[in-house]
Amino acid sequence: MSISPNMPDLNLLDVRGMTANAMLAKLEETFPPTNPTPDDTMEKIMYRSGQRSVVEWVVNYMEEG
Repeated sequence: MSISPNMPDLNLLDVRGMTANAMLAKLEETFPPTNPTPDDTMEKIMYRSGQRSVVEWVVNYMEEG
């Protein structure tokens, strides 16, 4: 599957893998592990924990698959 003479051959799995890795990097950047501070409300702590748990689930899913 050549796109142009100067581009290497990429199969669909390679492209999806690169896209998934880019998405994972963006998730890690956007929702990094954080430590709560004494000023944080319980709601804020729980909300951030929920965000991070989704990122961790995606990481585990990609590692298993």
